[in-house]
Amino acid sequence: MDPVEMCGKGTSVMKLYRVEETTDQTRIHHLVFFDRHGWYCEHGKQCGAVGDVQKFTRNKL
Repeated sequence: MDPVEMCGKGTSVMKLYRVEETTDQTRIHHLVFFDRHGWYCEHGKQCGAVGDVQKFTRNKL
């Protein structure tokens, strides 16, 4: 996702990912950000989606 498009021109966000977590009957959407403060999710730094995105980005390198 384009951080500037989603967060605005003045954003410090450098990377932005949308994660969809699906369980039996529930679907949860996460926005995971990377900026000068590090990685975090809209649900907090301890959200499991943060680790999933970090693993995904490491595997792409």
